Amino acid sequence: MKYFYSEKELERYRKVGERYSKWMENHWYKGAKEKFEWTDENLRRILALNDAIIQKENNLYRLLSNVKADIENLLASGKDYYKYYDIDAYLSYEAEDYATPTGDEDTMSDVYFVTNFEFCMGLYTSADKPLLSVEEEFDRSTNFNYDGMFKDIPDKKHFISRSLHRLMEEETYTLEDLLWLNPDNFVECIEIRN
Repeated sequence: MKYFYSEKELERYRKVGERYSKWMENHWYKGAKEKFEWTDENLRRILALNDAIIQKENNLYRLLSNVKADIENLLASGKDYYKYYDIDAYLSYEAEDYATPTGDEDTMSDVYFVTNFEFCMGLYTSADKPLLSVEEEFDRSTNFNYDGMFKDIPDKKHFISRSLHRLMEEETYTLEDLLWLNPDNFVECIEIRN
């Protein structure tokens, strides 16, 4: 399959690539992790974001569980349209303005669009895959604070969600960026396929 782009579109894509590459070079590759300071205020803000995300995860799980139950009830009553259903449920970050002190609106929009929120903050179930408990689905039996971006967190006992760990693994957002994410902008999304 061939794709044809106008010169104007190609120029726009080139500028996006250059802007994102420059941001990655200046922000990520020049020691963003090492520069971050775990001040009392930074710790408070990240823990507040984390705890809000855990609440959003709980809501997402309830929503997914209810949708799955509804589909299973339809199947049990003889309606087999969704016989081979798949459901993805995830949190997405939906802001009116993505700009932060670490990047302008265009740059942070680029960062948002290359971040795989479905991987970071998602659940999956299907006709063949049962939904486990919320603790199992979100790996809440394991505290990963001794690895990755959170290895220097002063409060090792405070459970950091798998979602935030995965967001850090994506290497798009940094700890500094997390300080500027508004928990209210995380929304629950569900996709049902047949």
